[in-house]
Amino acid sequence: MTKPDVSIIVESYNHAEGASGLERLRIALEAATKMLEEHGNGTLLVTDASEDREVAAWLTREFPHAQIVDAGGLDYDEAKLEAARLAEGDIVLFLDGDCIPEPGWLQAHVAAIQLGHHATTGFTRYDGGWRGAVESVLDFGFMLPPADREVGCYGSNNAGFRRVTLLEVPQPPGAMRCRCYPHAQELRRRGTPVRQVPGAKTRHERQPLVEERYRQGFDSIAACWVDPALPEARLLRLGVFSAPLFYARAVRLDWQRVFAGRRDLGLARWQVAAALPLFPLLRLIDLAGMVRALAPGGRTSGVGLKALET
Repeated sequence: MTKPDVSIIVESYNHAEGASGLERLRIALEAATKMLEEHGNGTLLVTDASEDREVAAWLTREFPHAQIVDAGGLDYDEAKLEAARLAEGDIVLFLDGDCIPEPGWLQAHVAAIQLGHHATTGFTRYDGGWRGAVESVLDFGFMLPPADREVGCYGSNNAGFRRVTLLEVPQPPGAMRCRCYPHAQELRRRGTPVRQVPGAKTRHERQPLVEERYRQGFDSIAACWVDPALPEARLLRLGVFSAPLFYARAVRLDWQRVFAGRRDLGLARWQVAAALPLFPLLRLIDLAGMVRALAPGGRTSGVGLKALET
């Protein structure tokens, strides 16, 4: 048998957190299976972080062709990295269990990597209409507008890597649920930046709003702990007084991105106008997470690993 050239890694971490049901995971796995069948030379790996025998049995019964990777006790990034170590393909693609890839997703990632790029990211949008678009700007605004270009971050729910590059330069450790931003910055410094692939699109299940915003706020500070070379890390010398600056920066980027990505999000001009005052309001929840991170003991609170646990 020829060696597979691509391995799709689907994580069940979101289900283990209780944010997504098995039906959504089923749809993601069925889509990945179909794409691999069409591709003709790939493997499917599923990280099981649930530590639930019934989930493991369900995966084995419903997807016997998939390789189940025991990710019990591992965090979000560690689970993906463990699967990448076990993968056989020269290319590994990350797809979260609450994301549904659109047609052409696999081919777009693979084609870009075969052209010489070491890491790729697609365009991810939340389910739903106007509200889904607004939340997409908050979480995936760095992807807007989607174009064939170098980007400073990737969506770990929709990303591809040369396996050897990922194993040589893995995600750095740190108190964040997903360390894709500092990881992308390290890849850039090493001369292997992330390339955006606009043809690799996924639809992401919407997240619990308050918990997600609070965690994202915390992680915007934690990213600077993980990677002190980030440009915004210099603000940390102001301590808790840097929180308003991080907040203002996030709102400014939201406004810029919603205008730049209006068409890709399917928004009319009046819908953009209606969204503008929402960004500073919703980012107030992020601000609370930022203050928590910057407060005494925030660095060891673990909020970035599990939102609102403190």
